[in-house]
Amino acid sequence: MADHGDWAVLRSPAGRLFCAVPWQGEAVRPPVVSGSRLDQVCLDIPPSRYDAESAFWAGLTGWEQRAASRPEFTVLRPPAGLPVRLLLQRLGEERPASARLDLACADIAAVRARHEELGAAVVREGAHWTVMRDPAGGTYCLTGRDPETGGLPAGGARTAG
Repeated sequence: MADHGDWAVLRSPAGRLFCAVPWQGEAVRPPVVSGSRLDQVCLDIPPSRYDAESAFWAGLTGWEQRAASRPEFTVLRPPAGLPVRLLLQRLGEERPASARLDLACADIAAVRARHEELGAAVVREGAHWTVMRDPAGGTYCLTGRDPETGGLPAGGARTAG
């Protein structure tokens, strides 16, 4: 789409803009901060574009593709050492593709309270997740996954990814 020398702005089949940049060997996971860790980027994909979009991201990354804890999710798991995974979510309605950050939380309520103190607002809550809006208007999700591993907590609560 747009070439900027050593990086480019591209568009996925579902119309999501993203930047392709040279890898600089980054392999350190973000730290757990106040009970949460950024550990995945979720791509929200309309049903009519899901097959093409998921094939695109799987082919582009070469990452292992596996079913997640819920049927509308597919996880693209990076090789060991890469810090963040991709979660593909098939939306229930047709709307433009979007993306958001997901934070794995040991205690969603505690993390939510801290984020609200920092100016975020709750958009929507589920049994094991809370969608938040940051002060600039972007959305992100607090998920009930283990912040150390990104996996489901002991007891197997059903969450996104």
